[in-house]
Amino acid sequence: MGEICRIRKEALRADIRLDANDAQSTWIWVNRLQSQGDFVYYKDKRDPSPEGSDLASNLFALCIQTKFQREAYERLGNGFLGIDATHNVTQYKGILLFTLMARDNWGRGM
Repeated sequence: MGEICRIRKEALRADIRLDANDAQSTWIWVNRLQSQGDFVYYKDKRDPSPEGSDLASNLFALCIQTKFQREAYERLGNGFLGIDATHNVTQYKGILLFTLMARDNWGRGM
């Protein structure tokens, strides 16, 4: 059973990790998502920070909002917007994951 789980992970990884180099894999994902019409803001650690943003110059930032998420926010985001942050979700130290959530008409998160 353990071998089956390992093979499954490897198969899924091939669909997620699009290049052996993580920076290149991320760039491929950014382009793929943008070509689908999703909003993506990407700042590599080597890119200059946007003028007036006060972001650290060596900051990595990746913000994604799919078309579905944008439409849901436009419909539901006026009443409540929750935010949650977590850490240690990748192999890289210091990477934080922030999640924004709007509630639907029944109070459930979307």
